[in-house]
Amino acid sequence: MTFGPLIPVSTMAGRLAVIGFGCICLVLFLVAAKRLSPSFFNGFLVAIGTFLSFDMILFHWVFQLHRLTSGPEANVLEPFFVLLGIAFVVIGLRRERRTRAAA
Repeated sequence: MTFGPLIPVSTMAGRLAVIGFGCICLVLFLVAAKRLSPSFFNGFLVAIGTFLSFDMILFHWVFQLHRLTSGPEANVLEPFFVLLGIAFVVIGLRRERRTRAAA
């Protein structure tokens, strides 16, 4: 038994659409986390940032186990997501520090 994609995507437009869908889901999760509490949102930002940067660097680049996409757009998107992940970690930690200082 082999496991392949449920919906095969072979064009650059299709791959970008899938990544766009993932980004929309991420934004929706961020909005939901923001509604729960400031501390939960800050922790969620740090968790997402850690996952984005660590996963991308270790599994995608070092071990090359899987790529974000299989096309040339990965060379632009993957570094962007690493930087975005680092930004999420920094923003989440700074916001949490301010939240705790205000309390």
